[in-house]
Amino acid sequence: MTATPALLAIVALVQVAAGPSVGSTGGAIPGPTAPPSADRPALFTIASHDGSQGDTEVLAPRAQDLDIRIDGRLDEAAWAGAPLLKGFTQYEPVEGAPASQNTEVRILVTDDAILFGIRALDDPSAVRSSLARRDGFGRSDDWVRVILDTFNDQRRAFVFQVNPLGIQADGLWIEGRGGRGGPVDWSPDFLWGSAGRVDANGYTVEFAVPFKSLRFPEASVQDWGLQVTRTIQRSGYSQSWAPITSDQASGLAQAGSLRGLEGLDPGLFMEINPVATASRSGGWDEASGGLRHDPTASDFGLNVTYGLTSNLTLDGTYNPDFSQVEADAGQITVNERFALFLPEKRPFFLEGTDVFSMPERLVYTRSISNPVGAAKMSGKLGGTTVAYVGAVDEVSTADNPMVNLFRLRRDVGASSTVGGVYTDRTAPGQSFNRVAGADGRFVVADRYIFNVMAAASADGADEASTNWGSLVSADFRRSSRTVTMSASFLDITPGFRARSGFIRQVGITSAEARAGYSWRGGRGAFVESVSLSLDADGTWAREDFWSGRAPEEWDVGLSLSGSLRGNVGGFLSYSQRSFDFSADRYGGLFTTSRSGFLPFSPDQSLFQGLHSLRLRSWVSTWERVRGSFGASWSETPIFDRGVPADVGESFSVDAGLTLYPTGALSMQVGARHVRLLRKQDGSTYSTATIPRLEGRYQFSRSLFVRGIGEYSSQSRGDVLDPETGAPVYFCSGDECSARSGRDANDFRLEGLLGFEPSPGTVLFIGYTRALRDTQAFRFQDVQARSDGLFVKLSYRFRM
Repeated sequence: MTATPALLAIVALVQVAAGPSVGSTGGAIPGPTAPPSADRPALFTIASHDGSQGDTEVLAPRAQDLDIRIDGRLDEAAWAGAPLLKGFTQYEPVEGAPASQNTEVRILVTDDAILFGIRALDDPSAVRSSLARRDGFGRSDDWVRVILDTFNDQRRAFVFQVNPLGIQADGLWIEGRGGRGGPVDWSPDFLWGSAGRVDANGYTVEFAVPFKSLRFPEASVQDWGLQVTRTIQRSGYSQSWAPITSDQASGLAQAGSLRGLEGLDPGLFMEINPVATASRSGGWDEASGGLRHDPTASDFGLNVTYGLTSNLTLDGTYNPDFSQVEADAGQITVNERFALFLPEKRPFFLEGTDVFSMPERLVYTRSISNPVGAAKMSGKLGGTTVAYVGAVDEVSTADNPMVNLFRLRRDVGASSTVGGVYTDRTAPGQSFNRVAGADGRFVVADRYIFNVMAAASADGADEASTNWGSLVSADFRRSSRTVTMSASFLDITPGFRARSGFIRQVGITSAEARAGYSWRGGRGAFVESVSLSLDADGTWAREDFWSGRAPEEWDVGLSLSGSLRGNVGGFLSYSQRSFDFSADRYGGLFTTSRSGFLPFSPDQSLFQGLHSLRLRSWVSTWERVRGSFGASWSETPIFDRGVPADVGESFSVDAGLTLYPTGALSMQVGARHVRLLRKQDGSTYSTATIPRLEGRYQFSRSLFVRGIGEYSSQSRGDVLDPETGAPVYFCSGDECSARSGRDANDFRLEGLLGFEPSPGTVLFIGYTRALRDTQAFRFQDVQARSDGLFVKLSYRFRM
């Protein structure tokens, strides 16, 4: 690889240029700063704020002649007089109870940064800490978290989290965001310095966040929302400085405040991130019966970020490289009814696009598969948040569509918003897809949330052949620590298309309702919480719903979940489903008889009252091991082209262990297995087994090695008529093909050596190899299907 030596020669310069003050264990914060004003406490005049007593307003201390090194020791004189935050209270498992371990937080503000020094008192032998990867310790280590609502709008905030060794995690708190990670989107990576150490009384962490890493209003004096939380992993207890209750829908609305921040100026803000790569890839060559490698290729890309104002940012990328991004975990596809949703992992599309979150996924950036270049703008102007993403997507030599995504969102009242979205995906002279929509999120009486959305689409090759469609959705949720309720409604016409989004199904109307009750025991109780919920949903062909006919499918379920002392939990659910599709939904499917092909339309009574049972448990009692286990049994349709063609019994099991043999080594071992049997005769329709092993070793905070091995064995049988056992065919015109099965036994190996002193400044050397097995787990006559070796070097210049 000819480019590799030149790239490796630069790594020493990268390490020196990265410096010790950002993302490392050291760094000095410059001074002097402006003197304290008449109404502002001078340094060394300590002010104590007890969150348990409702004292959650802090007057920002502007420090003078400050010289603090970020080293995890609060031994500088400045810390002794900084405002003190204390009086933490628990919010999990017992709301409002005094904190199980005391926490003290000190704050300092300079011209350039905001600093936090935190003492987390505890038994040092019980503190959980590791030299974990960035953003990767949330479920394994103890941690403290600072939340800064810089616009004080109770809608979005910056999150800075550190473990006892000062390892960083950061992201954005987004009110209304659900799913994995809860309200925090961990995708963005900011530049800031941190350090931590375990000592005789627990642990101490210290960090500084430069104002250049934040976005805030252009105001001479401003107030920020402020919250500090802490989690103790061995018990699962969580506590906060400003008291938190789940009886209130908004988490940011319950934060305290940092008042009187004056003269904040991020200065000239520009980041330039050049990226150089070299790679060599190979693919299977039928003629030679082996891999054939292409010549070594080198490439160059560039990312630029410019702060138009303190709250509006413009980003651009040319020829972006995503070679270091971890491949998607294997998905089971043998009986999938709809397209699989895959999360976005590419840094350019992850950062700054949280504003595109909406009740329905009209923006899905993975629809931009191979961008040649892209630009985005995001920020907040007054009470209006704006975002734009534009890209040229290199799909093929003949089809390189231009993608434009626009989003506006306006704050209304204390916590509500209204917004609009427009997407355009156009391949000149070939096709276009345009979607326009409006949405609103309304918070009523602090605990009731209403989301509404309406959108229209135009899709076609020219104006004369345009297909039009519409989407309407609404949902409601009641927040409470005891009684929760939610309901939703969705209506999509058959012609609706969002090619820049992700909509699983069109031409349907659906409704869903849920009610739940939770009971919580006292702190130290063996049973900490128990929750019971009832769910019901139905889906109609759209014309059937508006004609008052019965749903095509419905589902009613009851679930029970709970947690025990020592961070042990479980989940159990039972549900019953029914399907009733009209014969015209089976158009194009045929079966055989003595008289030839006959339209296939199975007896719908086969799909009535199908039962399912699901169990899941997890445990995090042991310091070095976290485990999870799940199993399910269900009567389920065997789907073909989105409709139930047969009925089967599905058995599935999945298990995982996360191991921490040392503070620097982590390993994840997991496996999933699904077997689907035809209920008619007990024969096997499909099986899928996917074991996965991932290991990571951190030589230091910046240097690591990662390896991944995953095997995917999936087989699917023929689709048969459940009454006659005859094959089912799909016919289009004069051509018919049997709905036959397939087998795939693939596995891949990935290795990555990484040096990452700060986000955007990296050296990666990686190798991946894809192989195919002749039989499941036989490991004989294995064929290598492709491989690739790459080197990536980039540096993030900040001005």
